[in-house]
Amino acid sequence: MKLLPLSPAFGVEVTGLDLARPFGEDTAVMLRRAYGEHRLLLLRDQDLDQAAQLRFATLFGPVSHRGAFMKEADASHVSNARPDGILGSGVLHFHSDHTFFRHPLKAICLHALEVPSAGGDTLFADVLAAYDHLPAALKARIADLSSLQLFDYSGDYNRRTLEKDAPADAPRCWHPLVREEPESGRKALFAHMHTTAAISGLTDAEADALMEELAAFVADPAIGYRHVWRAGDVLLWNNIALQHARTDFDPRQKRTLRRVPIAISEAEAREETAQAA
Repeated sequence: MKLLPLSPAFGVEVTGLDLARPFGEDTAVMLRRAYGEHRLLLLRDQDLDQAAQLRFATLFGPVSHRGAFMKEADASHVSNARPDGILGSGVLHFHSDHTFFRHPLKAICLHALEVPSAGGDTLFADVLAAYDHLPAALKARIADLSSLQLFDYSGDYNRRTLEKDAPADAPRCWHPLVREEPESGRKALFAHMHTTAAISGLTDAEADALMEELAAFVADPAIGYRHVWRAGDVLLWNNIALQHARTDFDPRQKRTLRRVPIAISEAEAREETAQAA
């Protein structure tokens, strides 16, 4: 097994490993170490059924069953080609998943089953570096601010969820704009264009302006990686240290990625809750 850098900022391609075949604890330890150090793992040319993908994904934590798509499932499909597909088409802005719950996802694992000939790329941004790059005055300005994270499962996934438009039962949670990333202990910029409905102490106009300012730091290509999908790709990444986005593609072409959301453990949840208190 070898690790090949994907970008100067983060991420490695893992070669010499067939995830369809069982592997030992030594390999599991190496994969967890690579994830901790590099935050994004890519394995190409994998032919996996759901059980094999789960075997790999759950090395890093338990499957999350929160949300409308996962209550009775271990995986879902990001797809415009399946009747049960979710988030099938269109542009998605930079975000982390499940920020509207008390404990966001720890990681996400995607396996590409079918991909368009062009577009539908996944962009990643290092929000640890994004925070580091903020001017001192901006760091001081956001140090004590929190954002209301809100998502409407019945709404338009390609647009920002606003509180006035969301149903009363839409999941929501306040989070600080700057939070500690558990793997590294570094500060991460926790600002998300898709799901930020409000910012503490700011008017809507002030919140919009601040989000636009922060989004420019997140979208800086110097701290990013652009993944051009090939069928058989498996990607797993740290959902707190990295944000992801999607470029547009021809909706007449099929795109299907099997998605396994990974939660933090019960022990990690208790520790996060204690630190927040």
